[in-house]
Amino acid sequence: MAPSTVEENAGVRKISSVGIIGNAAFTMIKFRGEMIRFLSGKGLDVYCFAPDYDLTAREEVRSLGGIPVGYRLSRTKIGIFDGIFSVFDLSRRLKQYRIDLVFSYFIKPILVGNFAGFLARVPLSYSMIEGQGSIFSDNEVPRFRKSALQILIKILLFFALRMSSRIFVLNDSDFRFSEKLLFNRTDSIVKISGIGMDVDYYFPHEEKSNSVRFVFCGRLLVSKGIREFAQAAMELRALNFDCEFIVIGEVDDNIESIQREELQEWHDSGVIQWVGFQGDTRPFFHRHTVLVLPTYYPEGLPRTIQESFAMACPVITTDAPGCGEYIEEGRTGYVVPERNADAIVAVCRLLIENPTTILKMGTAAREYAVSNFEVSKINSDIFCDI
Repeated sequence: MAPSTVEENAGVRKISSVGIIGNAAFTMIKFRGEMIRFLSGKGLDVYCFAPDYDLTAREEVRSLGGIPVGYRLSRTKIGIFDGIFSVFDLSRRLKQYRIDLVFSYFIKPILVGNFAGFLARVPLSYSMIEGQGSIFSDNEVPRFRKSALQILIKILLFFALRMSSRIFVLNDSDFRFSEKLLFNRTDSIVKISGIGMDVDYYFPHEEKSNSVRFVFCGRLLVSKGIREFAQAAMELRALNFDCEFIVIGEVDDNIESIQREELQEWHDSGVIQWVGFQGDTRPFFHRHTVLVLPTYYPEGLPRTIQESFAMACPVITTDAPGCGEYIEEGRTGYVVPERNADAIVAVCRLLIENPTTILKMGTAAREYAVSNFEVSKINSDIFCDI
């Protein structure tokens, strides 16, 4: 094994290479793109590990200043042998590229990245918990199997997080979750306000019409509240309000995913307008747009909330982890009970009948985003000691 390139001088660590460990090329580009630019701008070699690169994604990563590297990881399957193979495959690659610091995000890459980094003797490891994931959500997985998986994941995290120099969380629930796993050792846990985004790129768009637009944007999982959104749309359409209901996202192979047939039926009947996956969601958010995220999924801080705020659009969401705590009731949005389409209808109706309220709330949301979500500040906070 090549010697470490980390040097320490007066408490400052000098590194030459970083490995960002993700679960998909899409999340690497969309969620870590500005981080890649930030680190490469410091003169570091930034190796971006994802399991599903195609030629287009590789070129996008290179354009950001990163080096795309594939590795073995199943995004949806949870298996002991798959996990072991992933760890050894990644460990080999970390040694090959002489990685000095591993940054892992999402639960599965955190597990694989930390164990692989330990085997490869990577000097530094950072972990970012962006929500606890579907295994800790209130889904329809059989209770015994789900409980067993939760216990297994917690045991693995107990060891993996101890290998991390710093653990970043985005909400109070994940802070408590990490605190319990570390037996109240909070010195390595850092709460930050979002993953960071370019607030100049996500800027307010003037409204093209006076019609109020309600948008659901994200993974089309039942626990994200897609059915509650559709039910609210049905009820409001029956009242003949002049408004739009748009769904941005695609079905996937997750056990919680809504079925394509059900979604297509809503679209064909005019309940919602389903536009599928959109690499750039900005054109759908004008100044009379409201994001509706009626989730009961264990979120981190949803990217859609951060983007909506930056584009001066208020948010209707629940008190699920990472959601309600970021909403100032009546000023930047509204918090409604989980699994309650009638509550969504009531708030949507209030905004339809008072469209100037959307503009005022959107202005406050934009101010919050500029003050709290600016990517350069967040990246500087994360990598403050390198």
